[in-house]
Amino acid sequence: MNTTVQTRDPERTRTRLLDAAEALFVDQGFSAVRLSALARSAGVTKSLIHHHFGSKEKLWEAVKDRAFERYFTAQMAMLEEAGEPDAALLRSSVEAYFHFLRDNPGVVRLFAWTHLEGDDTCSELDAKLVGAGAEWVRQAQQRGLLRGDVNPTHVIAVFVMACTQWFEAKPHHQQWPGMGSDEAFLADFLTIFMEGVTPRG
Repeated sequence: MNTTVQTRDPERTRTRLLDAAEALFVDQGFSAVRLSALARSAGVTKSLIHHHFGSKEKLWEAVKDRAFERYFTAQMAMLEEAGEPDAALLRSSVEAYFHFLRDNPGVVRLFAWTHLEGDDTCSELDAKLVGAGAEWVRQAQQRGLLRGDVNPTHVIAVFVMACTQWFEAKPHHQQWPGMGSDEAFLADFLTIFMEGVTPRG
């Protein structure tokens, strides 16, 4: 193994470590992965893992952040470009999150392992996006565009949890009679969700 070449290209080594770690964490979860196995998979020494990330826990956080970053960037751009709050943006946000999970099954498995292992850390990206979304909902409530008698953070939590659970539990509930396709569920969920947050006449 030529660790000298890897050391001289730190960005490439870091990417190899993240790729290897993501594959192992997706397959086995955080607790089951040993640094020795990760080092073998990445083709590096354990000391390089510590050099680049400091600990297995920090590597786990980096893997989760990288997996979530694409959605975070796109969703923050959507919020920043939206202008005045309206209900259409909330609907678009639900669709964007649902399709992100559908198109990234590895991320769904990372989320599932996070929940199963009782990981209570909230990444900076996660917290920032939820905060921005809740603030947008609050502004829409003040303008009378969304019902004002519900917690704005709960509005975000409802669609995040529903979409996440749909994909995490899909191997189980797809056997239920009449469940239908991903898009059929999304359409019905949007009907229920959007009617639920619409101001009462």
